[in-house]
Amino acid sequence: MTAGSPAMLDRHLIDIGGGRRLNMVCIGKGAPTLVFEQALGGTILDWQRIQAELSKTNRTCFYDRAGYGQSPASDQPRTPRNVTDDLHALLRKAGERKPVVLIGHSIGGRYAPYYYERFPADVAGMVLVDPGFYGQDDLNLSAADQALFDGLRTKVYAKWSNCAAKARSHDMTLEAPQGCFAANLPYYTRDEAARMLPVYQRPERWETIASEYGHIDEDRGPHKDWGALPLVVLTRTAFPPTPGASDAFNQSVEAVLKRGHAALAARSSRGRNITVPNSSHYIQANQPEPVLAAIRDLLAEVKASPSP
Repeated sequence: MTAGSPAMLDRHLIDIGGGRRLNMVCIGKGAPTLVFEQALGGTILDWQRIQAELSKTNRTCFYDRAGYGQSPASDQPRTPRNVTDDLHALLRKAGERKPVVLIGHSIGGRYAPYYYERFPADVAGMVLVDPGFYGQDDLNLSAADQALFDGLRTKVYAKWSNCAAKARSHDMTLEAPQGCFAANLPYYTRDEAARMLPVYQRPERWETIASEYGHIDEDRGPHKDWGALPLVVLTRTAFPPTPGASDAFNQSVEAVLKRGHAALAARSSRGRNITVPNSSHYIQANQPEPVLAAIRDLLAEVKASPSP
């Protein structure tokens, strides 16, 4: 699998109105355009193991949501409506040809359907990579396990707050990442890690993540019939146990996610839910070939029937 183009780390700020700008890098040619939505706390480089192949045949656009990467933060809460308003304005201001194919991972796999339901004419199809969904935290836990789950939420907010403080005090480096930055991901080179570090050294990045996480359930969706929209939902197979949790807790997490993914795929008469063997949450990084195959199959479907 080839590495992604160095252009993925270029800076291309686009004015979306209201004095605000977002960073988006588009590579390659060919319709439909593929637009990628990253995970909570993710980066454009999360897609680099599939970018090079896809950019040979299609225009591929990778963008930083407000507060992420090289995009300035917004002073508005990061609700699903505000996030999707930003993407809608970005694609319009950039003059990108529509409809596009949305490819969303994790929380990006929640924003993509929300965007489609709000702007259906903009979307030709979707590939959702181990996506989140409304109700994913309704695990029907025992009182003890629910207390553990609530404690995990508290800890993650505390981590983000700590990382924001470390960023403000300039204490975060490659040699001392303070638990806030992983420089040894298998799809980062040392040079890429060094170029990405400034992203993590921005306090607003951590504040943005907390805002997205705190507001995500405001979508309360999906709400609409997706008709015959070309749709693929990819599901991982690896579910690492939560330390200190019961077997029932871990089994519930896996069962709820699998049911949620099946329900998402069933929203379209052309939806497919594919389980990717030997995959973890970042399927596009640890099992890129099945993700590429799913996107290519969906593109063939879109081209054969361009009006879902």
